[in-house]
Amino acid sequence: MPKTMKKNNEPQLSKKDVGLRSRALKDVSRALGTKDLLGDDFSNLEAVKMSLIDFFKRYGFTEMETPILEKAEMFKNNFRRDASKELYEITSDKGEKLALRSELTQGIIRAFFEHDLINSMPQPTRLFSVGPVFRQEKLQSSRYRQFTQINAEILGENKAVAEALLIYTMFSLCKEWGLDIEVQINSLGKSECQKEYKTRLNAYYKERGNRAKLCNECKKLLAKDPLALLDCTEKECMGLAEGAPQIVDFLDEESRDHFSKLVEYLDELEVKYNFNPRLVRGLNYYNDAVFEFWPIADNGQVQYKYALGGGGRYDKLIEKIGGQDVPAVGMALGMERILYKLKDKGLILFPQPENLIFLAQLSEQAKLKSMQIFEDLRREGFNIRNSFAANSLKKQLEEAKQLQARVCLILGKKELSDDTILLRDMDSGVQEIVPQKKLIKDLQKKLN
Repeated sequence: MPKTMKKNNEPQLSKKDVGLRSRALKDVSRALGTKDLLGDDFSNLEAVKMSLIDFFKRYGFTEMETPILEKAEMFKNNFRRDASKELYEITSDKGEKLALRSELTQGIIRAFFEHDLINSMPQPTRLFSVGPVFRQEKLQSSRYRQFTQINAEILGENKAVAEALLIYTMFSLCKEWGLDIEVQINSLGKSECQKEYKTRLNAYYKERGNRAKLCNECKKLLAKDPLALLDCTEKECMGLAEGAPQIVDFLDEESRDHFSKLVEYLDELEVKYNFNPRLVRGLNYYNDAVFEFWPIADNGQVQYKYALGGGGRYDKLIEKIGGQDVPAVGMALGMERILYKLKDKGLILFPQPENLIFLAQLSEQAKLKSMQIFEDLRREGFNIRNSFAANSLKKQLEEAKQLQARVCLILGKKELSDDTILLRDMDSGVQEIVPQKKLIKDLQKKLN
């Protein structure tokens, strides 16, 4: 059947064509657990990222980037839960087992030893990295299979001031952004403390009636790692966790002193925190202090299901990966989680560009001249935008307004022949004709 034609000579799609296009679009739709970032979402995510990067740099952290692909074994050895269920694994043509990174921490530690940063950088070494990570997780609100993390690590520091610095960084930034949070803190103690505590915890959950109330996943984890049960968000399991023995009662003197010092620092810094004896984080490499950042809703309720990030001390992970005993503490923040809460509260983070100039044009020849003017202004340091692909002045002015441009320069046939350009003040609407040779000088005068 031939396609019918519209009045503007564009072909009208038949029902068959529409159906084929619909199926094609369905085939190329984004994968479950992934997200496209457009417009304000992208700008806000970039603003969050730049705020954190700026903050970390001010506190002496050095930025680094590690590969998205790492050896799978590096992650499998360091997860509490079955890593095979979380990792996206790849087998190379040479049989090497690789994985899309599920965290940034392991890659940073590997690079720390591989490039001998322990000897080539000041100690303790402060590093941070930002990028995508991948996990095969159960899909939930604001939880994705690909998401963006920013990690900050302090390697070579065994004092509680390291944890305090990381916590204070995030707490201060959230305050700056307008997000109200409460920091959850706990201590897991050393491995010896944890071993004794796990024995007692296992006995508690095996008491009459307790095990039967556990969800199926917790029943599987009970023998393997009873600490994981304190992390479960199922209602019955949370109820049982309330009555469980607290790990703080099993800490040795050194771990108690470390945690007490952290609390002192947080008090001095006026950080809003809560001692949470059930906070264990989701990984098995932590020792001593752990922490998470929980947002507070408008009604004052703490939202434990939407932790913006967290971290803790992981002295033994460094030894496990690098073969050397180096104390360390780190934190990871979820960018999409932060963005979700900002949107939820109606907060717009990205700064509007100052003194933005928009360059509009009205003919093919004007486009060519506009490109030259655009480059001249860009080289002079002006904050300038354009829409060379657009032909309609109305659409270009709408874009200038949307970008909140302060000035719009308009170049048409008349201005082209007169070697002038129209300068419009976007706030007042007042227009003036400016000679092109005086444009830079007049713009500097107007914007200053």
